[in-house]
Parts: sequence; structure tokens; C-alpha cells
Amino acid sequence: MSRSTVPAPDDYWQHYPDAYRAQEARTIAAWLAAGESGVIVGLSGAGRATLLSFLCHRPDVLQSLLAPYKRQVVLAPVDLINLPDNTLATLYRAILRSFYEVSCRFDRSLQLHIRDLYRKTETARDPFLPQSALRELLLSLEAEEIRIGLIFDRFDRFCQTATVRMTNTLRGLRDSFKETLCYLVSLPQEIQYLPQWESLSPLQGILDTHTCWVGPLCAADARYMIAHRTRHLPESLTEPVIARMLAITGGYPSLLRVVCDWWTVGETAVTPPRFHTPADWEAALLRQQNTQHRLGEIWHGLTQEEQLVLSELQKWQTQPAVDQEDKRRHPQAPPQPAIQRHELLPCLGAKGVCYQRENGVWGVNGRLLNAYVAQVAGRSRGKIWLDVTGDVYQGTARIDNLPPLERAVLHFLIQHPQKRHTHTDLIEAAWPDDVLKEGVSTETLYQTIRGIRKKIEPQPSNPYYILNWRGQREGGYHFFPEGRPGGTAA
Repeated sequence: MSRSTVPAPDDYWQHYPDAYRAQEARTIAAWLAAGESGVIVGLSGAGRATLLSFLCHRPDVLQSLLAPYKRQVVLAPVDLINLPDNTLATLYRAILRSFYEVSCRFDRSLQLHIRDLYRKTETARDPFLPQSALRELLLSLEAEEIRIGLIFDRFDRFCQTATVRMTNTLRGLRDSFKETLCYLVSLPQEIQYLPQWESLSPLQGILDTHTCWVGPLCAADARYMIAHRTRHLPESLTEPVIARMLAITGGYPSLLRVVCDWWTVGETAVTPPRFHTPADWEAALLRQQNTQHRLGEIWHGLTQEEQLVLSELQKWQTQPAVDQEDKRRHPQAPPQPAIQRHELLPCLGAKGVCYQRENGVWGVNGRLLNAYVAQVAGRSRGKIWLDVTGDVYQGTARIDNLPPLERAVLHFLIQHPQKRHTHTDLIEAAWPDDVLKEGVSTETLYQTIRGIRKKIEPQPSNPYYILNWRGQREGGYHFFPEGRPGGTAA
């Protein structure tokens, strides 16, 4: 097949630098070349959707990354969020529509074939008709040795209404066309934190192998974004202004947007922002509701344990001046505080909320986030764990005054983390044998869980640690010792 039929990149995306998000793009291209699926993860505002849209609308960039791989690869975004219903017929038609919308990426004969199949089935209610059309299309692509990457953005929203039959269908398509079909799933948090894990179970085996984190922009990409958003006032965009924007945001996309828009509007004032001190910038921005909203989205995308680690890191950064002076005198000395050796710091670095300097010292990424973490300090509980004596801790605080049944249930959950337990499992594990013989009601278990939640949850009505499990008839609980990001309704 001739590559000359690939159309020119869309005008809007043509302005993006070819090397935009180069590291992440190379990772995704490697998956596609190997015929593998994967998950693109990033906290709110990190720019997952922008990255995937860039790759979709810049086939020239994608193919350059796949140059050693002699096979054409086409990306097709599938809108699974706005499905009118959760029937299989609608799912098949939505996928066919995604091919129809990117049909210009193929040669003329395939364009006509795609459009013909879509038009014939776009109103079909019998799932067999669009299913047959989709399989016919995939067989044609397989014969042409064309690989397709279906992009599912905000897959977490789809999982809120998806049935197991729907995810089984996606898995079945992938299994039937392994050399032709790949899935790129976009999520705001790690896949294990999806509350609708049961409906996703058919896809776990192909989605939990490869993960690409999307965090702050590199310096070149951040500078492009600043120049683009302030393009109406280029004469005011001096190097000191750019440097201050980078320092205050840490290169985080949603914060860069807020700062650029604030600065652009402020340039029409009597005293434009560029003449203000860094402290003035920080104070003014923190008073903005949209700044607080963006920072809050980032913060609530972290687990309770991660929030506590970030808070401790922020406190260490703001130690008295004498300590800071000592750090400046000995920049190459190995960091002594335990917080600098915490095992979660690389993970937090991947998420973009902290960074490691050349001397190996970790710090909170950006002055705005640093100030926000100071504002919310003390609200995070930390990880729940057992010491060698069997005492229960949350972060560094011991949990006292646990009645025997609450202690027994919590011990069992801590010893079996990240798992879902039925009501029967918990009752049999925690209640004494003589009580079990007489029978234990689920209401007694409910009361015990409520008692535990009052002691460990920041908001017992919006739990982060012990979540209800409604995925099977009996019901049960799912325990996250680190405190799941965002919480969920009980």
C-alpha cells in the first residue's frame, strides 16, 4: 500500500512541534510496533487527551516513530463515553463510526469499503449486523497488513456503565485480530483503582502489562505552550517571565494554562504581572478559584499515602533558613531525612507532583503546588499498616481504642490488601468460632465496618480505605491500605 495517500496533518495540530511529548510518544509507538495494548495514565490536567489527539492528527509523526517498522499503523479514537445505550449493537456501531471518521487515513478502496459498511449498519439494532461488518473490515485490514490502534479516552467513565458483555466483546475482538488490533486506554489513575473492576475483568490481561505515565511537559514543550497561549502579547513575553511561569507551575499543563491566561489578562492592567515579584504572582494565583480547582484535582488524584508523603516533603523543604543554608553549603551530601528515601518518591515523580534535582534531592514540583500542599497539610491520613507487635498504625499515628471485633476485621483486611472480600469471608475470618456457631448477621458486620470507618476515614461517608463491593450478589468490601485516590460514595 502506498504511503502517499496519507493526508497532510490537520492545520491546528501542525503548529505543534514534531517532538511534542517525544518520550511518551516513543513509548506508545513501541507498543503499537509490537502489537501490544496499554494504558496511558495521568492525573487530571496532565494532558493525556492532548497527547493522544496529537498522535491521531499527526500521522506523519507517528509513522516517523514507526519508520523501522514496515507496517502502516492508524489510530482511531472511539467515543465510548457518549453511547446512547450499553447494547452490543451500539458498541459495534460506535467502533465502525470511528473507522468512518478516520477513513481518510486509508487508500481510496478502503475508504469506500469503510464508508459502505458504516452506512449499511449505522441504524442496525440487531448486533449481528454491525458485528459482521466490523469483522469484515478487520479482515480486510488484516489482509492489507494494516495495524489499528483504537483509542479509548476516559475509559473510567465507560466502565461506570459498561457491562461484562461489552468488555468481553472488546476482549474477543482483540483476541480474534491480535496482529491487527491494539487498544490504547486513557485513565486518570492506575487501573486497579477503577471502582467498576468487575466489568473490566475480561480486559485486565491485556491492559495491566504496559503503562505510560503522562506528567509535566518537558522544557521545550512547556515553552511552546506558553508561547502559543500568550501569542497575542509576544513583546511582553520575556525570558524572565517564561522562567517564572515554568518555576511556578513545574511545567504541569493545566497549571500552565491557568498562569498563561491570568498573565495575558493582567497585561492590560496599569501594573502588568511581569513587574510583580514571584511572591505576588503566587499569592494572586492562589486567590483564583480556577487555580484552586486545578490544584485540588491534582491533589485528589493521589492516594492518602501519597498525599502524606508529599506533605512531609513540603515540610522538609520549608525548614528554617539555617537548615536550608546547610543544604546549600553541602549540595552533594547524601540526603539524610527519611522522607528523601521514601519508596514512593519515584512514583510521585512519574505523576509529576515532585522532581529530583541533579544532586539527588527530591522536592515538590512547582511553587503553586508547594503552596497548595502547605494549605491542605494535615488532611491526609497515610497508609494503614501493622507493626511487629500487631499494633495498627495509620501513617505514623497508632490507632488505639479498637474493640476486639473491629481489630480482628482490620487485621484481616491489612493482611489481605488490595483484595475484595465477601461478607461471609470477613465474618468467618474475624468472629470467634463459638459466635459463628450461633450465627452472625450482616447487620453486625455493617456496624463493625462503620465503627472502623469512623476511626480511619477522613470522611466516613466517602471512604478511601474500605470500599463497598457490589459486584456480586452477597456483597462485601474492598480494602486499600494506601487509601484509594478520590474516594467513592459508600
